[in-house]
Amino acid sequence: MKLLGRLRRDQRGTTSAAALILLYAIIIFGSIVGLVALRDQIVQEFGDLAVALDHLDQSFSIPGGASYKDTPSLTDPVNEEPAGLDVQVPPLPEGASI
Repeated sequence: MKLLGRLRRDQRGTTSAAALILLYAIIIFGSIVGLVALRDQIVQEFGDLAVALDHLDQSFSIPGGASYKDTPSLTDPVNEEPAGLDVQVPPLPEGASI
């Protein structure tokens, strides 16, 4: 019990409140940036998956009659969002609701 009392009153190694606030702010802002990057990459992967699934060739031909030619409709243009998915949402004007 005496040891716990001495440890509680010990002032060595304490950190100021300003340093803790700065540390927590850096951690919070860093995690926000990380989560935004994670969101963008997840959307990218979903778009790539959609394009890949759309490019599966389901064309067929039966001798003596029926045939079907499958044409993909989604594209994955260079330097643009995959399959037309866009994570950049413009801000709403003040007072507008979703």
